[in-house]
Order: sequence, then structure tokens, then C-alpha cells
Amino acid sequence: MNTQILLNPVNPVECIIQERKSRFIVEVLLDNKPSLVYLNNTGRLTNILVKNRRGYCIPNKTSKLKYRLIAVEKNQYAYLVDTSLQEKTFVEAVHRGYIPWLENCILVKRNYKLNGEVVDYAFNCSGRLVLVELKSAVMELPGGLAGYPDAPTQRGWRQLSALAKYVESGGSGIVVFIAGVPFSTGFKLYCSVDREIKKYIDRAISAGVVFRSVNIFYNPDSNSIILGNSDLPIDLNCYLDDNA
Repeated sequence: MNTQILLNPVNPVECIIQERKSRFIVEVLLDNKPSLVYLNNTGRLTNILVKNRRGYCIPNKTSKLKYRLIAVEKNQYAYLVDTSLQEKTFVEAVHRGYIPWLENCILVKRNYKLNGEVVDYAFNCSGRLVLVELKSAVMELPGGLAGYPDAPTQRGWRQLSALAKYVESGGSGIVVFIAGVPFSTGFKLYCSVDREIKKYIDRAISAGVVFRSVNIFYNPDSNSIILGNSDLPIDLNCYLDDNA
């Protein structure tokens, strides 16, 4: 698989995961001392934020906590859990022409307001406005698949509905699942924690919303965020756990 190095986080330090304290705070060991770090991801991150697993933190400028957790080890690579870095890497990949289905596209606006909701990006693609909403898919399913959502997401329902209406009225909209699993084999819709998500996905598909998935992860050895497959296979049929 061809990969591209896109970003190098500033001053990363290793930490050891202890426990999640809240949606945005994780306790880790830094230099063998307990420390609280910021987490920019509201997903559950089940089987990723595991006690004594190695993590990677960078200096934090957006909260009172000194460090921010950006990635968690998986063999010699790491899950990219920080959504702001997922977003930044994706925009850089588009800028460099590494996303074939967004060729000749230029970012014109972030946080585009649409029918009372906010969509991540508006791109000018050869004179046509294309709205793009990113969804973090760090959950790992069997077979190396990345899954979304790993927690109920009413905000996701509303954004899908807004995009569906926009596309039905003649606009262009894309939902991109950022697969943060190293060398992910594809994307699969996970419905066990949110059975309603399938209804909104199907509604968006019927309206003409396009769905894509891009593999972005972290390499600790080179301190680099890597673009893997820029057009992962995608399956929008529900994956359900055996006990769901």
C-alpha cells in the first residue's frame, strides 16, 4: 500500500494510559507520575483507551491541561484518536492532491452553517460548492475494519438530515469517515450502540449524499501522521455485535 507522510506533531512524548476520567480527560503516567491530559474525541474508544497501553501526547494550547493525547499504540503504529489532527491531516491531503475524489478542490470555508447545523468544510471543486462532513472512525472491528459510531450520536443524525436536504435541493455533499486504525482494510457502519443511525444513513444515500472513507494514522518511530488508503472500501450495512 502506498502511504504519504503529511504532518509531524510538535514535541510528542510517550505516556501510559491509566483511565478515562471524563469525556475530555484521561489519566496517564508521564515520567512515571500520574497526570491528567486532554482528549479531543468524544467517542467511547472501547478497547483503545486500555490501562497500561502506550499513548502519545503533545503540548496542549487549548485548555488548562498541559498535554493532549493524540494517539494510542497498535503494534508498531498507533491509532490517531485526536479529531483535530484527523481534520488537519485530511485538509492537507486534499491540498496536496492526494484525495482523488476531491481533485481540483480548494477549501473555502470551515464550519459551514447549513439548516441550523454545522458541516465541517465547504470546498470549491471546479466552480461547484461541495460540503464535506468528517466523522472519526477509530473503533476497530474484526478484520481490521474501522467502525462508526462507537457512541450514540444525535448530532450525527441531524447533520445527515441537513446534508440530505441540501443535496436533494441540488447541492453536493460528502460524508467522510476518517479511519484512524493503522492500515485499516475498510470501513463498516456499526449499529450496536445506535440503531437509529442506519435510518439516517439510508435517507442520505437516497438523497444522493456520497460516502467515503480515508485511512489516517500515526507512526511513532518517525513521529508522523500518515495517509494510507485514500479511498477505503466502505460498507454501510449494519455491523451488530453478537450480544446486541
